[in-house]
Amino acid sequence: MCGRYSLGDPSPLMRRFGLEEFAETTITPRFNVAPTQEIPIIVERPEGRELRIVKWGFTPFLMKDAKGKRPPPINARSETLATSGMFRSSIEKWRCIIPADGFFEWQPIEGQKTKQPMYVQLKDKSMFGFAGLYTSGSGGSQGTAAIITTTPNELMEPTHNRMPAILLPALEDVWLDPKMLDTAEALTLLTPYPAAAMIATPVSTRVNVAANEGAELIGAISL
Repeated sequence: MCGRYSLGDPSPLMRRFGLEEFAETTITPRFNVAPTQEIPIIVERPEGRELRIVKWGFTPFLMKDAKGKRPPPINARSETLATSGMFRSSIEKWRCIIPADGFFEWQPIEGQKTKQPMYVQLKDKSMFGFAGLYTSGSGGSQGTAAIITTTPNELMEPTHNRMPAILLPALEDVWLDPKMLDTAEALTLLTPYPAAAMIATPVSTRVNVAANEGAELIGAISL
């Protein structure tokens, strides 16, 4: 599960993902990105790599008018992508990268119903990319996206039985390559990120409220 994340410093985004030709971006710092909100994604089409703004919550064209149904999925399980009616065509040719610099997960507290929010990031605090799937939108509708999840690494296992699939930088080009249509090959890229390169710290429960924003949400607290 990945239900909240951050992109607190978007300034390295263009260079980090090979978009140097787009010198300016209107993306603002976000410390509590939540489902249904607009998010930036990186896609690569035959004409080149580009940045798009979509809604977080995967809504294929056939579902866009499905009112009263359950909310669109924000995550897609890596193990079932090849067999899922919703996702199997997207894993072939609608792959994207969702840039982030951290994400939140809620750790159970023994003997309590409440959970402790944890902020997870790379040890060097650098930007990284979630593996994602997207829809391009049509007829004036906005595109949408979902974050792919995988099994947890050693750091995340005590907190949750899932974690977002973070791509190793060396594999990002392969993931985005529109000529790579082999579903089996794409699935091999969706492995747990090395735990030794990550760190998790407890943060304020203010992050539980999606309307809350600000850098203080990712600040470590003492337990």
